[in-house]
Amino acid sequence: MKMKHPWIKGIIVSVVLVLGLGIFPVQLPFLHMTHATPVAKAAAPKYVTTANVHLRKGPGTKYSVILTIPKGKRIPYLKKNGSWIQTKYKGKTGYVSFQYIKKAGKSSPASYAAPSTKTPGTYVKGILVVNKKHRLPSSYNPGENKQARKAVNAMTAKAKKANIRLTAFSTFRSYDRQRVLYNNYVASHGKKQADRFSARPGYSEHQTGLAFDIGGANSKHWAEDSFANTKEAKWLAKHAHEFGFIIRYPKGKEKVTGYQYEPWHLRYLGSKNAKKVKKSSKTLEEYLNIKG
Repeated sequence: MKMKHPWIKGIIVSVVLVLGLGIFPVQLPFLHMTHATPVAKAAAPKYVTTANVHLRKGPGTKYSVILTIPKGKRIPYLKKNGSWIQTKYKGKTGYVSFQYIKKAGKSSPASYAAPSTKTPGTYVKGILVVNKKHRLPSSYNPGENKQARKAVNAMTAKAKKANIRLTAFSTFRSYDRQRVLYNNYVASHGKKQADRFSARPGYSEHQTGLAFDIGGANSKHWAEDSFANTKEAKWLAKHAHEFGFIIRYPKGKEKVTGYQYEPWHLRYLGSKNAKKVKKSSKTLEEYLNIKG
């Protein structure tokens, strides 16, 4: 094989002669060349705007405004120039004053408030209880709870980022609507069977406006046992509590709740209570020590 570089041949001959004469070899720097390991560049620290702030072309008010960054936006620190930092926002690079920014802390998970307790019904530990033992008056028809709807929308958006499509296909039901549904189920399935999956009027969580039946991309699984095996049901079981919801009727707890397993039926409690119930691995009845 021909050598590409003749000067390498001279180096090899010199080394061989040195070793042949019994002389300790001398370290030859060029024979120990190593590639320096690149050092990872540290991420630029983040700042948060404390007010609506102008992004300017230079470090001072004499420079023209490129755009306005809204309050509460996270921006990267690029470099400092006096009392100004260079940053970037919406693809534009410029300067903002230290006066209107602060160092960003770690983002806290969103918190969803517990529903109001100023409604009719039975409350235990600040939680409205509606089950086979506790009812609501026929006159109470509040519609969807706004806090719960906001949480559902946030949950749906979060799921979408994970390629999970969620749909709230059944939410608030009035007393009269529940009466029609229940009577139809009794007529079709008999009272004993209907009572396993449908509530009598006045005893339905849907009348509170806090219950949401959630389905996935394939509507044929909505309110069906097959939903339990879908990726949407598994996502809900893992993440629903982060948005203030619990899976109200868990598997194997029919004797406790009075209802068969419904992985699609979510009940809004608010972040604090939902996380506690989730951590306990109990039904709401068990958690509150009440009968279902």
